[in-house]
Amino acid sequence: MAGLQCLKRLYLEIHDRNLADPVDPSQQAIFDVGNLVGELARERFAGGTLIEAAYYEQEKAESTTRKQLSNAFVPALYEAAFTFEGIRTRVDILARADAGQGFDLIEVKSTASYKEREHLPDVAIQLHVVEGSGVPIRRAYLMHIDTSYVYEGGEHDLTRLFALEDVTDMARDYLADVAPGKLAEMWESLGQSVTLDIETGRHCKSPYQCPFYGHCHTDEPEHPVGELPRLPGWEEDRLKALGIRDIQSIPPDATGLSHVQWRVRDSVISGKPYVGSELTERLSSIEFPASFLDFEAIAPAVPIFVGTRPYQHIPFQWSLHLLDSDGSLSHRDYLHDGDDDPRQGFITSLLEAVPANGSIVAYSGYEERILRQLADEFPQYEAQLIALTERLVDLLQIVRDCYYHPEFHGSFSIKAVVPVLAPQLSYDELDIPEGRAASAAYQRLLTDDVPPAQATKIRQSLLTYCGQDTEAMLRVYQALKKEIATVHPEPVEG
Repeated sequence: MAGLQCLKRLYLEIHDRNLADPVDPSQQAIFDVGNLVGELARERFAGGTLIEAAYYEQEKAESTTRKQLSNAFVPALYEAAFTFEGIRTRVDILARADAGQGFDLIEVKSTASYKEREHLPDVAIQLHVVEGSGVPIRRAYLMHIDTSYVYEGGEHDLTRLFALEDVTDMARDYLADVAPGKLAEMWESLGQSVTLDIETGRHCKSPYQCPFYGHCHTDEPEHPVGELPRLPGWEEDRLKALGIRDIQSIPPDATGLSHVQWRVRDSVISGKPYVGSELTERLSSIEFPASFLDFEAIAPAVPIFVGTRPYQHIPFQWSLHLLDSDGSLSHRDYLHDGDDDPRQGFITSLLEAVPANGSIVAYSGYEERILRQLADEFPQYEAQLIALTERLVDLLQIVRDCYYHPEFHGSFSIKAVVPVLAPQLSYDELDIPEGRAASAAYQRLLTDDVPPAQATKIRQSLLTYCGQDTEAMLRVYQALKKEIATVHPEPVEG
């Protein structure tokens, strides 16, 4: 899979793994979900044997696998190990089929659907290695989470939680038509004595960000063309083919760029921020008292609360910085305490805290989506929650439409904007630095046996992180107001 994304990535995975970027909290949270789903999926084919040898103990794992394959009383193997033509693999689930029909190969993914580009080659190469090792495969499946499943309490119904996609025929077609050429290409690249010289581009983030992204981008210009917001991959490739790698090198007669991309280009070349003519009006539309609001939610792959579905967003925390017209500032927050469904407490505490008038400022449309979802799920609060949505102002949209600074480096996310407009705030020193890590931390409180002292620390870290998000919005708003005063100063009377 690494080789299909980039041959240089494959080379580094084998020869220079130490050059990989550190795993950040967001990535680790994704890995943890995958591990959880993988373990639970085994129970869908219960009674099997886990091949426990570590990934670097391939020979030991294969020996145990062969022994268990010969035992007809073992209905399934988990993490079965095989090597064929120099390719090693560990199969998530190898389930014994009816007598004389071999085995079924099941690759488990924590995704909500089958994704052909990412999943088919994964299943196909395992099928190639397992059958090449002499083990007949009846059918090959991709097993993923079924988001239509509703948890009814008690033990999960794994036949409904997991969906099985039969990809046998497609995997065999892939092996016949695509895999041989790709494998030959990969073996040739791995045999090189030096790291492959491959141009960076859209493949660096597709289908996922490469673990060697930082290493491969060390020699990039300060403002590479890939920083242009929403630049299609083909357009980036076209610019590079013309020898244009730096935003500053884009000529004034270039074609194919959007208004926002031209705005970024001009700002980078001038070294000055872009301040749109509508910024004053847009900021003036924010009425006092202004409530700067942020939510945190979990979206567990395996539902925790009765009546919920996989990956359903369950808000558990909010933070509110309140700015009055006289400049006075106050802060309120809520973090659900207990292992029960947090939504009821979230709703009632929020409705009590938000003032009856004034704008509610969020950064993106996430808060509106959560409020509308809660209005559907808790009809007794529908009118009040919908009323809140009607007062929402999206500060992200204001920034995107009316302001750009070269140091945003093509991103309008709060984490990119804050270091420029509110440098007094930093996420670097926080125990919980971003939303996915916050979700993972709260889910630990719900599902793990966390010691009281550690639970207290996690709760404080959650409160600190969410509070910083709303303070960040407030500081960005204030910084933009100062930008207006600088560009369009008030006239001096007299």
